[in-house]
This record gives sequence, C-alpha cells and structure tokens, in this order.
Amino acid sequence: MKLTMSKDVQDRIEREGIIAVLEIESEQNAVPLAKALLEGGVTVIELALRTQAALPSIVQIAQEVPQMYMGIGTIIEKGQAETVKKLGVRFGVSPGLNPEIVKEAIAVDLPFAPGIATPSELDLAITLGCRLVKFFPAEGMGGLAFLKNINGPYNHLGVKYIPLGGITPENLHGYARFKPVLAIGGSWIAAKELINAQNWKEITRRAKEARGIWQSYRS
Repeated sequence: MKLTMSKDVQDRIEREGIIAVLEIESEQNAVPLAKALLEGGVTVIELALRTQAALPSIVQIAQEVPQMYMGIGTIIEKGQAETVKKLGVRFGVSPGLNPEIVKEAIAVDLPFAPGIATPSELDLAITLGCRLVKFFPAEGMGGLAFLKNINGPYNHLGVKYIPLGGITPENLHGYARFKPVLAIGGSWIAAKELINAQNWKEITRRAKEARGIWQSYRS
C-alpha cells in the first residue's frame, strides 16, 4: 500500500514542529506575512484554500519566499489536489476525511494528511494509507486527553498527528510532550485580524513564542 505522506516531508514537518495556519484575504499580504513568520522561526505553513487570494498567494510565496515550506489546507473539492500540486506545494491537508480526496492526492503524488476526529475516521484513514493525520478540531473534540484515548489502539502502527483547533500558548506544551504528535497547527500565530492589519511585528512575536514553547518541551 502506498502511504499518503513521504518520509522526507514528514521528517521536515517534525523537525520544525510548528505549522502556522493561514487564511489570506488579500494577496498583497502574502509575501510580508511569510517573511514575518520566517523572522519568528516558523518555516512551515498551511495556507487555506478559502479565499480568492489563496492561489495567487501560493504563487507569490513560492516565487519570493522559497525558504517557506508550504502546505495547503482546506483541500475538500475534486481537482484541488492536482491544482496545488502543479504549483509546487510540499503537502496538502483537509479538515475532514473524504476517501475520494485522499485517492486523488495519491494519484497526483501530493503528500497528504486528512483530518480525523473519531476512531472510525482514524481507522478509515489508516486503511487508505494514511499514517499522518490532522486531528481536528483538537480542543473541540476533547483535547489532548481525547487524542491519547483514540491513539491507544493504533499506537503500534506508528500513526502521527497534527492537532489543530484551539491550540494556544497555554496548552501547547501538553501536545509537545506527547510523542505521537508530529507537529501542531496554530491559527493564532498569524490570526486573520493581524494579517489584515498588517501587524507583522506581532506575528513575528507569536511565531517566536510558539517555537520557543515547542522546543523547550519537545527537547
């Protein structure tokens, strides 16, 4: 069975630990945003396909900030996996588990992590070849305690998780300590309001804070 996430991509995400989750409403903000995150030590992003500015932002970041390791989120429609693969992104993510989207990602060779929230969804993801999944919405589903419970029966398979949804500087340390967590996704690091206000200094500060917490507890 072909796995949906290559080892080199998984290793890179794990090495960094923090994924900034972004929703960009104006493409003019894409490059300065990416640079602000890099300055704060965050080099991996999940850019959501929720706005008209998403695809142009992908192109701009790829061209002008090649140091950014770019993933794309909200891949939920047929054809999106192929579209972003052609733009050169490193990996894709979805909020839920749609077998057809997973199969399309495999077909176009896009490293992919679907979202799961229950043991049944995790079981199906594993059947489809996923060993890295997004746990979403993390805190809404019960947080770290819930994740530990659903991981128990599957831990021997080496499944890894990227929790997203409600992660904050206050609860980040718990996820960092749990070894099956490969990395965490954080939308607070570059919140939409901060991006729209072009508050790059605050985004850099939050990126540094998140990286610092992750590194101090992970090591």
